[in-house]
Amino acid sequence: MLHGGRRRNLVLAAACAALIAGAAAAGTRAESPATAPGATAAASPTATALAAPTPTPWTPPPAAPARSAPPAGDWPGFGPVTADPVRVRTGDGDCLNVRYLPGLSGQGAPRECAAEGTLLWLWGEPADADGENWRYALGRGWVAVRYTEPAPGARQGFGPFASVTAVAGALGEWSQVAAADSGGTVSRSPWLPFNAGWSGVRPSPLSPSGRFVAAGQFDPDMAGGVVFDTATGAAAELNGALPVMWGPGDRLAVRIPAVCDACPGGYGWTSPPFREVRPFAGPASWNLAWLPDGSGVVTWVPDAGLRVETLEGGERTIPLAVPPEEWPGELTVSPSGTKALLVPFTGPVRVVDLESGSVREFARPAPGFVRGRCGGSPGLTSAWADEETVAWHELLQGDGGNGIVVANLRTGERRVYPFVNVLDLRPAGAGLLTFTVQDYAGEKGELPAMSWLLDPRTGDAWPAAGGMFGQWR
Repeated sequence: MLHGGRRRNLVLAAACAALIAGAAAAGTRAESPATAPGATAAASPTATALAAPTPTPWTPPPAAPARSAPPAGDWPGFGPVTADPVRVRTGDGDCLNVRYLPGLSGQGAPRECAAEGTLLWLWGEPADADGENWRYALGRGWVAVRYTEPAPGARQGFGPFASVTAVAGALGEWSQVAAADSGGTVSRSPWLPFNAGWSGVRPSPLSPSGRFVAAGQFDPDMAGGVVFDTATGAAAELNGALPVMWGPGDRLAVRIPAVCDACPGGYGWTSPPFREVRPFAGPASWNLAWLPDGSGVVTWVPDAGLRVETLEGGERTIPLAVPPEEWPGELTVSPSGTKALLVPFTGPVRVVDLESGSVREFARPAPGFVRGRCGGSPGLTSAWADEETVAWHELLQGDGGNGIVVANLRTGERRVYPFVNVLDLRPAGAGLLTFTVQDYAGEKGELPAMSWLLDPRTGDAWPAAGGMFGQWR
């Protein structure tokens, strides 16, 4: 079928095998047992000399492969995205199947079923298959064109923003940063010698200003992380510390490997020009979040709850008892700094008032699985759009539950935007959210990463700029 309801069967299978081998050793006895009448005594075994094995000389392991040369040209995808907006029109009010590949055969169940009126963004050349003309809907999949109609009034471009800074990678070893304005003018950095897309820095490797790019240890000769200045080309090594989380004012939270995670000083922070790392006074963890004014951080302390710690050494704890499997995998703070969004790998999503300690919960079907540092995405995938609107990304929640979930704290209303391949989700400013989608379109292969904008107030979502981790200004 080209449109209509769909079903999905998820079959998970696991198998394991173990082989246990035993060996018996023969010993000697002081006296042999008496031989029974009529029996013949067994002959004594004859010892056979065995040749000693010739040892294999040790050889050093092969040298690590040499780094590839940087790409000869710039990454071509930066700047505004050009795509064709359409809305689903099946003619009978039914939904439109969105497929992994163009056509009806050679694939499993549809990827999703887009409701009548859904806004889609068609990109690239069409493909003919099974008597239909197909085009790829960005962030979604392949659709039959005859069940769509143009949507010329859809929001496009950079919205309220004048420019964006984004990141792209090549060859798995090199990255480039570029600033683009809404008119299409692009200014690119030189190629950077690491994969910024998977550098392990959150909410993205780009600092809030877009000027600096942080990376972990990407070279065996490095003692720790490094911060690149895209304006000057300078690189500042972090004296063995590893970058963890960018914050306001381009402050950077770091992990200090010289001490254990649970020890005071296990985490610290630095700021431009990144010459000094200052440890936090109390315990912190990797899922910390900056206060919006940059005056301190909120972190999760197992068996205690949330801990607010200022850069001047002040601290307070908000008690919160949850089972270990519901400890937050991601933690973000509201624009006012008074509430925290806690998204665990399983269990309900929680919003905690940092002043009163009250908790608001959003139930999730099991199993819950949120992408993030331990889930396959390089950036944070939960955020605040404004003081009343939170968002997080879901996978494995069943039909209709996967994608970006936007929830209103005042009304309790939730809406799901069914984008699956989401690499990060952050506030863009002006009440909008921004996220990166990395598409794979069958024979077309992997499409360029694109930064999207989403307006929770109107429900509009559109591809705005090429590159990952768009920082909007």
